[in-house]
Amino acid sequence: MSGSQRDGARKVPPLLTQTWETATTDPDPLVALGATRALAALLSTWEAKLASEAVADGATWEAIGSSVGVSRQAAWERFHHDVDEFRRQVKSAARTLKERQRQEWKEFREDVKHRALGDRRPRR
Repeated sequence: MSGSQRDGARKVPPLLTQTWETATTDPDPLVALGATRALAALLSTWEAKLASEAVADGATWEAIGSSVGVSRQAAWERFHHDVDEFRRQVKSAARTLKERQRQEWKEFREDVKHRALGDRRPRR
């Protein structure tokens, strides 16, 4: 199970849901056809997101390719840019979190130091 899925189901973007509804329920076949075309593009983005999750969870390109019916080479060619971008985002978020943790720890140490020094001063 994906690390991002341990907390619950994936949140489907509202635009994807709305486009699906239009493609499957609009009485005008031309509107439904246009929505179907848009849905294909949205699903491609969703598929890339899932491939990124799979790689993050340790899946091989062979397994990803097998899941979408292509070779590992074709899967890599199709998704590696999205996976690389996902990795950059995760690394950036981790750096930001690490810096925030360092800053909070520094502030905590300074607070403890000031309190300790304040307690040593003679009371009036």
